[in-house]
Amino acid sequence: MSHSQDYFQKKNTKEKKEFNKMLFQHRLLVFSRIFLAIAIVATITMVLYYNYQNMVYIDYEVLKRVEFEENSTASYMNYNGNILKFSQDGAIAFTMDNTMLWNETYEMQSPMVDVAGEYVVLGDYKGTMIYVMNSAGKCGEIDAMLPVQKFCVSESGVVAAVLEDGKTTWIRVYDREGNTIADIKTTMAISGYPISVSLSNDGIKLAVSYLFINNGKLTATVGFYNFGEVGQNEIDNFVSGFNYSDAVFPYVDFVNNATAVGVGNDKFVIYRGNQKPVSEFELPLEEEIKSVFHGDKYIGLVYISGNNESKYRIDIYDESGNKVLSQPFDIDYTDIVLSNELVIIHSSLDCAIYNMKGVEKYKGSFDKSVLTVIPTDSITKFILITANRAEEIQLK
Repeated sequence: MSHSQDYFQKKNTKEKKEFNKMLFQHRLLVFSRIFLAIAIVATITMVLYYNYQNMVYIDYEVLKRVEFEENSTASYMNYNGNILKFSQDGAIAFTMDNTMLWNETYEMQSPMVDVAGEYVVLGDYKGTMIYVMNSAGKCGEIDAMLPVQKFCVSESGVVAAVLEDGKTTWIRVYDREGNTIADIKTTMAISGYPISVSLSNDGIKLAVSYLFINNGKLTATVGFYNFGEVGQNEIDNFVSGFNYSDAVFPYVDFVNNATAVGVGNDKFVIYRGNQKPVSEFELPLEEEIKSVFHGDKYIGLVYISGNNESKYRIDIYDESGNKVLSQPFDIDYTDIVLSNELVIIHSSLDCAIYNMKGVEKYKGSFDKSVLTVIPTDSITKFILITANRAEEIQLK
């Protein structure tokens, strides 16, 4: 090798090392800038989240108002973020933009309503007709041909109805067009009387609370039925059941597809399972329960406090049975809503809102008697329903 070749080879090696060094330094600088940007964004996010968690609102402003004719016999419900108004002579669904979704007329003495997602079922207590509505209007009619005691609907439009037939009580499950999916025959002497029914969101599973009296002793049974492939191999689609001696379970309800909750006179139970629910959590109740509420992730039990500091206490549990909040309050409430990580407690004139950390986000009074409070997608906006208007408000 000549001296010139050796010189150029050394020069190329030196330049390559310098280039690699500069490349490494450049990459390190880019990485440092990216890391710094991520750290800044994370810090800002944490500060904003902390500020939100601890931010307290003292008033509200009205953003939008819809006026309607006052009807002293009408009731109002949250309908998938919209408003459902129903009475003895009909039901109407409309938005806060005053756009009517549908209007259904009927004549009922004691109208019953259940809502799940975009589906609504309407029927008269001890009547025989059930109307199935979705966001486009009426999508089905069910002629039960027997007096209807109670019913429920799933987010998929499946309907379960409890029907009276002398000494026999039927639990009949329909699709949204009114076709029968399943018939469950119950009698007081064999299975007990169904006092509460609930469908999972997909309409595949049904939870039933039975009251059974044997030799003068009460027994509660919470049973689960599966109308999918798993339940086809079981007798009457019955996939799991749980018996409770000396008990009554007046409340059973699905929280979501995989979680159901049952509340009896002496215990609170959470059932979990996509196909065959099992009893996952059980809590003995040593205090008097006033009412039960749930969202799609949390269950709330309201106790009569019995002390001078507050009238009531609400304990919030997640779907695994972990207590996430225990909040005393004094409002003689008409409703409690669990939504958007918030607990909204209100009467006709007063309202208190807490987050799951126990921070009181808002406490105040309404300027007019409020029938219903409907949460929106925003954590600071709500819809207030009075006898003659709906208002969208913004906390401030």
